[in-house]
Amino acid sequence: MFLKTLSLFLFTYFAASAAPLTYEGTEGPGHGKHIVFIANDHEYRSEETCPLIAKILAKHHGFKCTVLFGLDDQGYIKGGGTPVPGLEVLKEADLLFFYTRFMNLPDEQVDALVDYYERGGPTIGLRTSTHCFNGQKGKWAKLNFNYKGKDYLGGLGEQIYGNTWHKARGQGHYGQNHSKGARLSAAPGNQHPILSGVGNFHAYSGAYISRAPEGAVPLLNVQVLDTFGPSDQLQEGKEMVNAGWAREHYTAPSGAKKEARVVYTSFGASEDIADESARRFLVNSVYWALGLEEQIKADSKVDFVGGFNPSPYTTGAFFRVGVKPADLAGWESSVMPRDSHLGGLDTTNKRLRSRIYQALKHRPKVLEEIERTHPDFRLEDYKSAPKKK
Repeated sequence: MFLKTLSLFLFTYFAASAAPLTYEGTEGPGHGKHIVFIANDHEYRSEETCPLIAKILAKHHGFKCTVLFGLDDQGYIKGGGTPVPGLEVLKEADLLFFYTRFMNLPDEQVDALVDYYERGGPTIGLRTSTHCFNGQKGKWAKLNFNYKGKDYLGGLGEQIYGNTWHKARGQGHYGQNHSKGARLSAAPGNQHPILSGVGNFHAYSGAYISRAPEGAVPLLNVQVLDTFGPSDQLQEGKEMVNAGWAREHYTAPSGAKKEARVVYTSFGASEDIADESARRFLVNSVYWALGLEEQIKADSKVDFVGGFNPSPYTTGAFFRVGVKPADLAGWESSVMPRDSHLGGLDTTNKRLRSRIYQALKHRPKVLEEIERTHPDFRLEDYKSAPKKK
């Protein structure tokens, strides 16, 4: 009897751990609409941004929000090229909220994603979604960010979200990560519904220089600051550039033009979402993409739901260790859990050590957390490569 009960408990526990993370809204303009989030980058903490926004949309606005993550073979969240179980739920999605970077997925998972675009579903893309695939082989190689074929130039990022990671034709860094923050503001003279109630806001993620694609309405501009945190100190020689747009069509992987609403913005690190206007921009974008612009209110509720514990962005470091989607379930959960540790700190990679140093130099609260959980950590040691023993 005991073994039977234990087996049932373990089956229930692992089934819940493997199930997609879903927040069910009950009341609001979004009731009856299902948004699917894909969080699978390995730099800007999409695994934190997506559930944060999903909880706000579900709790305050009534949407049903399902969040899918890149997972390792034990079911722990691990962004980047890891598989994304559960993509079949896109069959019932009304909107795709897409936040990925350099993915490399099994064909059957890409099939589910491509099917969504082929049916002309609306979509919102954040930051690195313009370079969402890299190293994809076989029939979906044309989705890679550096695809040069005229049949789908620039891959999924350029054809759906308007840019790819290409200095002359698309995007590039515009500023300096971890030391130069950015100020985002509405494009001058723009009265687009998405900008309702959106004021200037600060982004800790380094600025991109982006180019609004043909047929797009510019929404946001970005200015590089001379400080990491919010200030009025603009960096000399860095003119204002585009940081987001909306348009009403894209080209699906088949080459067919789809009349579907698309919003893209180049901000989106989880630290950026601390700003209320940043959250409002994303919430308004959801309404507009779904054709609910008449329901947008300048003072709609965008307060956090549950705890907010953002991590610094960096490839290879500061990711939360040992977190499963089920750990983020429920309104009271924290994103990320308070007892989760930051990974990637024990490294001999000189370049990564330098990035860790630059990131923590401007984040005293995060440094305090690391020093508390890693007693042997000394920031000064990360100025250079470790000494040989």
